[in-house]
Amino acid sequence: MNFEQLLATYLGRTIEVFLGDEFLTGQLIFVGDGFFTLSETQGNYAPVELNILISQVVYIRVLM
Repeated sequence: MNFEQLLATYLGRTIEVFLGDEFLTGQLIFVGDGFFTLSETQGNYAPVELNILISQVVYIRVLM
């Protein structure tokens, strides 16, 4: 099992992502080859979908 396959088991869950100089929290909505998509809600605004390269991730924490 590679990292993308492991991450895909958490689809629909809320995760925290640390990218070295940025910290993001949102719902994991897609996992592709070398990237994943996070739906991030910022206050009262509509959710923003962010494509994040796995190579840029320092760590990911899956929230309950």
